[in-house]
Amino acid sequence: MNPSIAAYKQQLHQSCQVLRTASIILVLTFTTVAVAGPVTGREEGASANSLGVADSVRSSASGPAALYFNPAGMHQFMSYAVETGYTYSQSLDAHVASVGIVDSATNGSIAAGIAYNYIHGSEYFSDVDRTGHNVRFGLASGYRGQDWSIHAGVGGRYLDLNIGPSGNASAFTLDAGLLFTYKGMFRLGAVGHNLIETELSEARRTMGLGTSFYYESLLIGFDAVLDFETKAATEAQLNAGIEYAIGGRVPLRVGFQYDQVVGRQYVTGGIGYISRIVAADFGFAQNVENKSDNIFSINIRVFVP
Repeated sequence: MNPSIAAYKQQLHQSCQVLRTASIILVLTFTTVAVAGPVTGREEGASANSLGVADSVRSSASGPAALYFNPAGMHQFMSYAVETGYTYSQSLDAHVASVGIVDSATNGSIAAGIAYNYIHGSEYFSDVDRTGHNVRFGLASGYRGQDWSIHAGVGGRYLDLNIGPSGNASAFTLDAGLLFTYKGMFRLGAVGHNLIETELSEARRTMGLGTSFYYESLLIGFDAVLDFETKAATEAQLNAGIEYAIGGRVPLRVGFQYDQVVGRQYVTGGIGYISRIVAADFGFAQNVENKSDNIFSINIRVFVP
């Protein structure tokens, strides 16, 4: 047998094994899912570029952003990215400093990443202090074909918080996701968030579904984060966003989020700059009914050759 064909078959078999394992994790978990708390906002420390499109990126996030939204996305592009950022939430009076690294270039078959967030603020519209650390890490693999690709990823998360008079609270949990792409234009993503049950509302169990369309410099994305048990009927956080990169260098972003679980609506926007070496982004979200409920975020990414 041709050695190149044998190597291709071996790589395809390994990728299928990864996808099969991730699929089993997703199916078993979603048949027993129980929401730890209501959907009350975005993942703290997530990227500013994601915020600009209302976090509708479960089918398009790559690099460090994939650690927060779908770990399978770490493997869809081959790159080595280092990201640092800062986010401020007025409703939480929260400051979040972040740093993350994702490497899918050193070994084309496996992508690995890690991110750290320092959180200082309060509970949602309260005076209860909330300070602590959030660590994420993950692995992803898959198959990249000429016209289509499929990827699977698993991410771990460790939270260590001091919350007012309740004192210290810590938890470990997992995310697992799948991603399918066709001709670089169409993407479908599915992810289970916080699959290990915890007592922290910051690590609530949800199921995220996303789809996106990319053509030239235009990206359109839609996400639904499903909550099966907080209310009698299934409710969702619905996200939609559009990004257009002027000259392929200056992305402009707008988005809208409707959180059915808690009845809040946000408009979002952002701008960035991208080169082969560095990228910088700014994003914001504003509650349309409460001017004191908003988020501002900035981040810088460096692409290591």
